[in-house]
Amino acid sequence: MKGEIIYRILNSLKNGVSDYVDFTKAFLKAGYGATSGKTNYEYSKIKNNKADLELNKQKIVNFKKYLHKLKSEGLILENSSRQIYLSDEGKNKLNNFQNSFSLNKDLYKSKIGNRVVVVSYDIPIAFNRERNILRDMLRMLGFNLVHKSVWVGKVLLPEKFVADLSRLGIIDYVEILEVTKNGTLKSKS
Repeated sequence: MKGEIIYRILNSLKNGVSDYVDFTKAFLKAGYGATSGKTNYEYSKIKNNKADLELNKQKIVNFKKYLHKLKSEGLILENSSRQIYLSDEGKNKLNNFQNSFSLNKDLYKSKIGNRVVVVSYDIPIAFNRERNILRDMLRMLGFNLVHKSVWVGKVLLPEKFVADLSRLGIIDYVEILEVTKNGTLKSKS
């Protein structure tokens, strides 16, 4: 049909304004015989790729800013071949982080128990870091989140768990319950 390419271009553009270069790429990638749907699909793929590239560029810029901040604080140094490494002050800061509270993943392996254990907590905002550590501990043990601050699992709690709660200073905000009898509600099978 005479004017078929013109028709396809106009049909692809009927839904709105498109970037000239991106539309050209999409049209050529879809092929001359492609439907407007195929052309629009190729165009949306190009737009999505551009959005991903912009997001990645922003992440790189943010990361470079963070590295610059660490350099200006004297925590990392850069040698003549542009390799970065920890300064003595950076090593001290790292040791302080590691000694503050490190979560030993080997002590928190999931072990299946016979009874259902419920862990509930109401931890104040001042203990946000500790709350996040508690969540990580519960995940590693195999608990499942059933409500905002209620975790349930058929899991054996290691002895170190309660000691770590005390060490974190949040033991007063955590309740641990063990379900010993079935209730009147039956599960749907």
